[in-house]
Parts: sequence; C-alpha cells; structure tokens
Amino acid sequence: MGAVIYDGLIMLGLLMIAGALALPVNRLLTGDASDGSHPLFQIYLLLVLSGYYLYFWKRSGQTVGMKAWRLKLVAQSDEPMTIRQLLIRQVTAIPAYLLIVGVFWQYWDKDELNWQDRASGTRLIYLGKKK
Repeated sequence: MGAVIYDGLIMLGLLMIAGALALPVNRLLTGDASDGSHPLFQIYLLLVLSGYYLYFWKRSGQTVGMKAWRLKLVAQSDEPMTIRQLLIRQVTAIPAYLLIVGVFWQYWDKDELNWQDRASGTRLIYLGKKK
C-alpha cells in the first residue's frame, strides 16, 4: 500500500505538468479557456496515468514507489510481460481498488494473487532487504 501512496504523489505532479501543458495548447487551438472538464482532456489525463505504469512496468517491472518498497511485477510464466498483460492488469485494478476486497483478495487466494494478478497472469514479488 505504501508504493501506491508514493506513486500517487508522483502521479499528482505528473498530472499537474500534463494539465499545465495541455490547457494552454487547448486555448491556443480553440480559444477556449477550459477548466479541464472536457471529456477529451479527461481521457488525455487517463492516458498519462496509464502511460506512467505501462512505461515502468514494461521497462523494469517497478514504478518509483515499487522500487522504494522493494516490490517488482513479474509474469507468472517467468517470461517478459506483454503490453496486453499490463493493460489487463490496469483495467482489472479499477474494480479491485474501488471494491477494496479485490486488493486484499491475495490473503485468501491459495496462490496469494489479487484480482488483477489473476486476470493478467502477473504477480507482485517482494525483493527483500538490501544487504
């Protein structure tokens, strides 16, 4: 859960930068001083957030928050994770976090997998303490 908080702080800054870049461009192109409620702007921000996770998960299996908490995302098959797996993980994480029980499901699951791990064929591993 700590990694989620760390990444949340990073994403907050990322969204501020993304918004600061997009809103002036929108004003130049359309003359509209939008407040950010336009559906295309919301989709853009969602893509920025999705891109953050996709980039780090595909590159190293770890976001900045996951590195701090020594967590790593790996494929259950021990092969490199695919973009498809990562997108499935993102989509299934939404109801898992909204319903809370999906996140804690790993404590009842025989393989210790939460909903998004089971759906995407991934697994979170703890790397242990540095020596």
